[in-house]
Amino acid sequence: MRTGPEKVLKLIAIAMGGLVVLMAAMELQDAVKKERGTEVSVPASDPLRAELARCRALTPDELVTDTACREAWAENRRRFFDGAVPRGLDE
Repeated sequence: MRTGPEKVLKLIAIAMGGLVVLMAAMELQDAVKKERGTEVSVPASDPLRAELARCRALTPDELVTDTACREAWAENRRRFFDGAVPRGLDE
């Protein structure tokens, strides 16, 4: 097996390419973490948005028994579809 200058240069190029990919993945991971940590401010003028924000913080087990959240999501669907709620979604 020959280890000429061309082979050494290829190995260096491959190593640098791998390093670039690794650094890009680390930057992307940091950006996703920062994005998830951002809190959305809810305008006080819309109580439905405030209620939906509260409901998003609940666990699935809590959502099953929380009728206020179910009503809020139904109202949100009604507003979104402008009264045309598909069958099976109105709870």
